[in-house]
Amino acid sequence: MSDDGYKVISVEDDPKLLQEALDQVSEDEGVVVSVLWQPSREVTVGGVTKQASSGYVVIVDFGLEQPEPHH
Repeated sequence: MSDDGYKVISVEDDPKLLQEALDQVSEDEGVVVSVLWQPSREVTVGGVTKQASSGYVVIVDFGLEQPEPHH
């Protein structure tokens, strides 16, 4: 992965989609820092209220050095 540092990935509230996202993080050599689940809720931004769906937020670190293999 070319982007170093943290990345936030939003995933719909579906365990299969979460598993696919975690598999992709592993393939991209990222390290999962945290997985949060958020319930559906109303969000107000700039005086406008919208309905936000439930889902997962995955925080990933792509900046960690890979450990050297032991010989």
